[in-house]
Amino acid sequence: MRKYLLTLLSLILVSCSSAEPLSDDVSVETPEVVAEEVSTTSTSTTTTVPVEEPYALDEFGLELVEPPTEIEEQIGELMRLVEKYVGLEYLEIPKYHFYTLSNYQEYNALSYLDNFEEDYEDGEWERAVLSQNMWGLNDLSPEELLDLQVEFQRCFSAGSYNLLDKILRVPIKKNQKKLNLYEQSVVVHELVHSLQGQHFATDEWYEEMDNLDDFTYYYGFVALMEAQADYVEGKYLLGFDTYDRQDYISQIPNIQCRVSLPSYFYIPAELYYEFGPILADEILKNGKMEALNNALFGYINNGLNTLPTSEQIYDPARFFIDERYEELTLKTIELDNYILIDEGSFGALDLVYLMQDKIGQTNAINAAVGIGGGSWKDYEDSSGNLLMTLKLTGDDKNELQEIYEAFTLWANAQSRFSSSEPYLNGILFKGSTNFWIYSDQSFIRIVLSQDLELLNSISDQLNEF
Repeated sequence: MRKYLLTLLSLILVSCSSAEPLSDDVSVETPEVVAEEVSTTSTSTTTTVPVEEPYALDEFGLELVEPPTEIEEQIGELMRLVEKYVGLEYLEIPKYHFYTLSNYQEYNALSYLDNFEEDYEDGEWERAVLSQNMWGLNDLSPEELLDLQVEFQRCFSAGSYNLLDKILRVPIKKNQKKLNLYEQSVVVHELVHSLQGQHFATDEWYEEMDNLDDFTYYYGFVALMEAQADYVEGKYLLGFDTYDRQDYISQIPNIQCRVSLPSYFYIPAELYYEFGPILADEILKNGKMEALNNALFGYINNGLNTLPTSEQIYDPARFFIDERYEELTLKTIELDNYILIDEGSFGALDLVYLMQDKIGQTNAINAAVGIGGGSWKDYEDSSGNLLMTLKLTGDDKNELQEIYEAFTLWANAQSRFSSSEPYLNGILFKGSTNFWIYSDQSFIRIVLSQDLELLNSISDQLNEF
């Protein structure tokens, strides 16, 4: 379920989000045209246009912008600023690629598609999209959702750092001696990520999650990484006088998406950039930057399972008491013609991701902050039909009831359910997807199926899984 639902981030990137609000207008740079040598012969003249060799090409054949000496000197100065505020020193010179804006956006799209081929086996993307359809996130086809996801990758990011190849990538204007103030701010943000990569073993941490196929702790840790980068970038911006700030604002590129994107695409980014800094501020108040660095050293010092959860990001009080998710056992349902295809854990971000667009951010987060733990199993038949099961507990009975009420509010808010009725001590919402929910004051059990008769055939197992 986690992989099926949270498909909307290129996980190996930590990005500086686009600063401008999205609109329907499009403004991107025109791709650079490389002149070819051409000879035209007539009775009187021959004209030769010289070839302009590219400075360098990336792995996708996109041209990189050559940084002149002045920009390299600027990067050195910005590195010293980052070291000052983070309190750590670079172990090596960061690697960076500069692009024109259009080539940077193309890189983001191409790298996502390249990773897509590796991350999704045959039929797995189609299953991911069907899962989103059944949860009511969209009614898109696999092709339509992929197109939107590629556009999201293209237009969302103002700069990025790759956790694995450890290269920071930033779009800049071509043929300039120095980075402008806006470009410097993005470089500062990504330089913080580069410093984090050198000290906090972010490549090892990511690879361990990838090998486990469990990204439970990805979102909480990235929220702290982004918060630290935002903090240092904010310190850089505080050095501006009135005229600098005017110049900075005028230099922000008009990065726009070419199509309207679903609002739920941005929910993980809200965790990073809205809630992460709130927790980071509390950590800094209690122990200054050393305390934030200690939290980011958590993987090296204490291991993967001690990293912050998304619930701790939404509610800092739970970070300071180190509240962890409870591990739940979920029984396997016996189904004719269906096989178990995947299973995993369910946390606060998963609940917000599912519910926010239907019941609002406040209601969704209030329910999410109180999850004790969650576990899910998904089943598929030979025709690609899904049966999805989910089991949740709360921190106490009141929290469990709040989660139950949030799910029923979520279900009632959707016109796709044509009716609802009592069923096996719970409530059954009927439609193209059938949604059953039941609470016994200890656990919430949920089943989603496209086939109502399938639910009836396993009714003796529903109150027990």
